Amino acid sequence: MADAFAAIDDAGAAPACLVCGARPTIKAHLIPESFIRQIQMKPKSGEQHLIIHPSLDYKQPSKTGRYEPRILCGPCDGKLGRYEEAALRLMGRLRSRRIGVKTETESVIREKDYAFRAPDPDAFMRFACGILWKYASVSPRLPGYIDVGEYRNVFEDICFRGAPIPKTVDVGIERDLFSFAAFTDPNDVYYYQTPSLGARGTRRVAQLGWFGVCGFIVYVRFDEDGPSDHLPSRCWMRGREQLHFHVSLRSIDYQLGQIGPSIHEVKPDLNRLNGKILSRI
Repeated sequence: MADAFAAIDDAGAAPACLVCGARPTIKAHLIPESFIRQIQMKPKSGEQHLIIHPSLDYKQPSKTGRYEPRILCGPCDGKLGRYEEAALRLMGRLRSRRIGVKTETESVIREKDYAFRAPDPDAFMRFACGILWKYASVSPRLPGYIDVGEYRNVFEDICFRGAPIPKTVDVGIERDLFSFAAFTDPNDVYYYQTPSLGARGTRRVAQLGWFGVCGFIVYVRFDEDGPSDHLPSRCWMRGREQLHFHVSLRSIDYQLGQIGPSIHEVKPDLNRLNGKILSRI
């Protein structure tokens, strides 16, 4: 990891891109700004949200999300941008799929795997790997940093150099039902989650990263042992033309424990920032 941050530590020199070495670098958003804009309250003009890491007691008001000015040059950021825009369009389309009925505070959700097609599944997988790469490339001193070990280089080759996606990497998506059930509009987006790492499912052999955007939880597995059983096998994308996203009530329980306390914790801060726009929560 020391080599990855050599450009950052060069005294007196402008930061160099961690991918190609070009200077200068730009203010690269870790979660793309187009994704962040989705979580602002209507009419989506001037509102602020909070970036929080509860375990670190970290809070930062923001309008466009966190960016890092020392990791990417403009052209390299643009390579990720193409995958990010394709993912934004795809998840927007999938979020509109009818997975249940919402009437005021009552929800009836149909648990199953929902079939869909994507023009380029590999582009979505490269998008997901790119998010993990960015959070693995910030300084370890910064909130949100993740350590993916040697896979940081694997993700870099996948996202920036067009390398084939190896058999050790796969991606799956699950509808975020806490967002669907807890808020007024089940098709709106109310928060995002920066990447976490761990093992999930009964078969706890697969190393997973996951993050939440666009009303979905995106899982990236990266190891030699095959996909986790946290998602049904057909919900993993690698090598498939007919794709599926997963809908399960268990996502509410998990998100309720992870996201619920944070929402209540930051409500006073958000009210101070934005007046009474959170009255619908």
